[in-house]
Amino acid sequence: MNKYAEIKELFGIDDPIGYSTEEIEKAKSAVGGLPLELELFCMNYGKSPELHGLQDEFVFPGQYKALLNNDHIIFFNENQGVCQAGIKKSDADLPDPPVYVRVNDGGWEVCCPHVSDFLIAMFGYQASICLEFSPEEFYFITEEEKEKIERLFKKREQTFVWFDFTVTLYGDNNSGRLALIDNGVDDIQMQYAANTEEEYLRIQELLDGIGEPM
Repeated sequence: MNKYAEIKELFGIDDPIGYSTEEIEKAKSAVGGLPLELELFCMNYGKSPELHGLQDEFVFPGQYKALLNNDHIIFFNENQGVCQAGIKKSDADLPDPPVYVRVNDGGWEVCCPHVSDFLIAMFGYQASICLEFSPEEFYFITEEEKEKIERLFKKREQTFVWFDFTVTLYGDNNSGRLALIDNGVDDIQMQYAANTEEEYLRIQELLDGIGEPM
């Protein structure tokens, strides 16, 4: 599970807790199977308390049957249930299938090419909101400021669609994350947080003069 090392570091998970084989098999039986990558993540990290109680919800395997809707198995839920992410039930036998998103019970659209990429990007997004050190505001930025951010920070590989905007993540290490949320029309929102005061102050210094509080 080295591919999820950045999630482990971001959230300071010293003792990962996962679901038992019995719990996973019960979930697989209820919905007709799970992708290997989602199964492995649940078995290695799924019960870690650091990954729960965030802005949005990583869904427990025991809830998959209740959230089996329109032939999609939902495994991430926006905090008010307006936006949900899941995989096609027919893709459950694939090791790392695409992830789909829907808003307000609408149609499903691809939001990320692989479950593993989605988990890394989504928890990076959660980190940009929920880590211990963060500003009180979110910010609007301009296209010119976005270009400056791309020069100042390392762009992370994984991106995804949530609601109707694209989330792009930045971070030079696994102590913090900055997220740009772009609706593709006229608004780019910026938010950031860090798990150490040192990293938070470093990000703030780099962002000096960038962004207008919302």
